[in-house]
Amino acid sequence: MLLASLERLRALPRALEITRTLVSYGLHDFVHSAGMHRAIDEVQGVMGWEADPALASLPLAERTRLALEALGPAFVKLGQVLASRMDILGPEWIASLDQLHDHAAAVDFASLEAQLVQDLGGPIASRFATFDTQPRAAGSIAQVHHATLSGGEQVAVKIRRPGVAARVESDVQLLEAIATWWEEEDPESRRYQPVALVRQLRRSLAREVDFAAEARAQERFAESFRESADIVVPRVYAEFTRASLLVMDWVDGIPATQLQAIDAAGLDRQLLAARGADAVLKMVLEDGFFHADPHPGNVFFLPGERVALIDFGMVGWLSTKRRDELVDLLAAVASRDPEAMRDVLVAWADGRKVNAERFVEDLGRLLHLYEHAALREISVGTLLGEVAGVMRENRLALPPDLALLFKALITLEGLGTRLVPRFRLIEHVTPYVNRLVAERWSPRRAAARASAITREMGRAMRAAPRLVEELSRRFAEDGVAVSVDVKQVDALSSRVERSLDRLVIGLVTAALIVGSSLLLAASIHDRSIAASFFGGAGVAIALVNSLWLIVSIRQSHRRS
Repeated sequence: MLLASLERLRALPRALEITRTLVSYGLHDFVHSAGMHRAIDEVQGVMGWEADPALASLPLAERTRLALEALGPAFVKLGQVLASRMDILGPEWIASLDQLHDHAAAVDFASLEAQLVQDLGGPIASRFATFDTQPRAAGSIAQVHHATLSGGEQVAVKIRRPGVAARVESDVQLLEAIATWWEEEDPESRRYQPVALVRQLRRSLAREVDFAAEARAQERFAESFRESADIVVPRVYAEFTRASLLVMDWVDGIPATQLQAIDAAGLDRQLLAARGADAVLKMVLEDGFFHADPHPGNVFFLPGERVALIDFGMVGWLSTKRRDELVDLLAAVASRDPEAMRDVLVAWADGRKVNAERFVEDLGRLLHLYEHAALREISVGTLLGEVAGVMRENRLALPPDLALLFKALITLEGLGTRLVPRFRLIEHVTPYVNRLVAERWSPRRAAARASAITREMGRAMRAAPRLVEELSRRFAEDGVAVSVDVKQVDALSSRVERSLDRLVIGLVTAALIVGSSLLLAASIHDRSIAASFFGGAGVAIALVNSLWLIVSIRQSHRRS
């Protein structure tokens, strides 16, 4: 029961506050759909709570955004997570939630001082030559102060608000209880995946309230761009890093929001947009670790058309498999192949049922819109939004990592068009895709795939005796009777022997492919004739073995 869950979490007063806020913003339907009203009615009737008449005329999406802002940091972050889910919500909701900003009135420094002194391990004056007690920026989780180190370095000191971590954790637990209850009460709500969304929120907030985790991410990005003179990631001062404190270089640049100041400084907007786009694409397609919130407030421009990135609390990670799938999707779009797009998107939908024929028709209709468009005319943001729309119409949902990526790319293209109205992210994506497709079939990647297959087959063979033993034990313990047709034993034995022969030949062939690929790669690098000869011979033998396997399997099927 929801009421029991709320009492167990000691969250009933906060639940009443949330419910009253939702009702005041005219969100009665959600309160009833989630079943919250029945739990609350047991302790306090909500029927007397009325919506604010001044808000009644606003669109539902706008009222929801205002309600989330009023409820605090966990709910603001929930709205930002929802804003990344264009596969679940329509464009009008995304546009409204995109306006959510994590701003809050600054708190008096006196309320932060004791925690800061504790984190520093001593008086502020002993750690900083100067410290400005007036904040330069403030959010619901932290606020930022300017300071100077004893060596003269200008630094930003990010201090977490006291008690915010506990408040966020309490709100997330409450949201988990409500989401679970909502899915049980309203089966239709499951298409929005409330429980999965709250889990995504928990992971995101865990990183944002833990500044040590943010510092690690920031240092990783700094290492990735260590050789680049065009991209600046502020240095983290690790000796000061705590869960509630982060000290980094002060970025004295022009915010990406100030176009007039950019022009007055004589900076080249086209070059700034290109460098910012290439930096994020490198993170996504090469590193697999990316800044997930590259909005204009997190980007600064420095002399020499350098681009500085800040605020690494929201980051995304993509596996090599995910990056390959993303490349496959972009290649399918470029070749106008709806079936190939379907295969990628259904794989992303994690086994959810879909009408394949209708899905392909919807994708074909989408691609038809781009049939005569030159590649440079395609907006990545618009395309991704339309792909997510097709998934939404077919009740498919993106995995959280890809939803975050889609949002980051759309935000990035929006920043680019803000700087240069005719900016097209696709022009920067295409060279990366072409290179990654070529690398996929390089000897190194082929050898890695063959090695992985060999290891997988080896693990399967090692596990086989244990599986047989486990099956035998279960048959013995459970008293399972096995009836065998003696007439078929000889035929079965023969088939098993042939299968084992093929398995051995297959393993030898896989090993030959791995070894030959390595030899051929070495011959290219070292120009070794011997390595080239033996590598070619290995490939030839592997080819013969493969042909034998194919013929053998076909003959076996004919006999069957």
